[in-house]
Amino acid sequence: MCYLLSLLTISYLLNIPVTESAGQCSKIRSLLNDDTIRITSRNNDICILTDDSCCNKAVENKLLEKTKSILKNRVFLVLNQFYSKIDTDKNKKDILLTKIITSSTLPQAKRVELNEKFSSYITGVNTLTSADLEEIRVASAAGALSISLGASLSETCQNMLYFDMETLKDAQLKYLGSILVMLRGYAIMTDLITAAMSQDLTEECYVGAVRGGLKEGVPKTQALKFGGCNLCLEKTSFSHPCAKLCRNILSGCLKGHIQTREYLQHLALNQVKLNSLVEQYSRDSAVATAALKSQVKSKLQLDKEFYASCSGLQRGKEPKKGTEYNFSLTYNENDARLTLDSDWLCKFVFSGVSEVNCWNKSRVGEYRLNIYEFTDEGQRQNPEVPGNGPTIDIEDVISSFKDYKVKVDELDQGRVPLKSNSSVSSLPSLLLTLSLAAYMTIT
Repeated sequence: MCYLLSLLTISYLLNIPVTESAGQCSKIRSLLNDDTIRITSRNNDICILTDDSCCNKAVENKLLEKTKSILKNRVFLVLNQFYSKIDTDKNKKDILLTKIITSSTLPQAKRVELNEKFSSYITGVNTLTSADLEEIRVASAAGALSISLGASLSETCQNMLYFDMETLKDAQLKYLGSILVMLRGYAIMTDLITAAMSQDLTEECYVGAVRGGLKEGVPKTQALKFGGCNLCLEKTSFSHPCAKLCRNILSGCLKGHIQTREYLQHLALNQVKLNSLVEQYSRDSAVATAALKSQVKSKLQLDKEFYASCSGLQRGKEPKKGTEYNFSLTYNENDARLTLDSDWLCKFVFSGVSEVNCWNKSRVGEYRLNIYEFTDEGQRQNPEVPGNGPTIDIEDVISSFKDYKVKVDELDQGRVPLKSNSSVSSLPSLLLTLSLAAYMTIT
């Protein structure tokens, strides 16, 4: 005992800090990989503490930098997962589009040309002409009939079936249009998600996250990658941030994304509707193909002229029934809402799941403020993350959405949404008008 007192006396006189016990500041030392951190007198810029703690201004800055390196990826984790889901279905719809092109009776050069024009259409640039639309309408119907008969459809036979094929031609064009519009929707969703994730979070957001003790919800076997002021006090280092506090902080961090979430929900809702329409028009095409196939077989038996020109059609080998396409989606409108939902993020990405005996920004206790709505007005009142959110320009996305929505509604009403580009399709008539004007002037 005398030896210990002497040691403390000498340490005090020489201003030498007594070695901390192994347990002191262990959580924050481990997080920041800094064994020099020790309890010091209160000296804080970020943390709202009333007692001496493991955090001085230097340690707070390290917490802030650690949070900046990780928080953004965690905040957008669910958005990233949602993007993976829509990308999966986009690839499936790409396959359907490719199948329409490759199974048509178009020559290879025209297939390549139309594939490029369809790709442009999906990105919002329409270079299709009236002639293009009529060619794919006829050629895709002829291709579908040829495949079902297991025999090539000659130009002569195609001409003899011209009027009989009208129903199938219309069905194929609607089917093609529904796929193209849905792929256009995915392109708009991608632009929206890219715009959202390209912006950094604000400084006020990062400070709020540190102050609120945000940390990821990880299994016990994994190391904590970031945390905040709750790690400064030994007795609170294992405490979760209060759920309401967590929600207010994350809503404040995402305040610049209120419109983003709104339009992402609109897009998801319309994409789900479109997926049903793609399935419906796929069935309509199959029914029309089967009906025309039956009609062709009947004509081969009853129409001598048709038989003389198209008898080769009855010698075709009918294809084996393939695996049916699965039209189910792995997402819905609610999944889009949850991408930027603070409640969902707090429960399943971060560890703010406690209502009582939780970190309330200065101690373990109760967080007494209300949850501020995820609206412009609600976030203006949110004290946890003051200031404006990041400016995210989605005006082009909104404009594209309005045009896309018109096409969705057209498909829903049973109309073909594909239109020729007037500036392209009107060129021949414009040249004709100029030629006539020149002729009239000369004469």
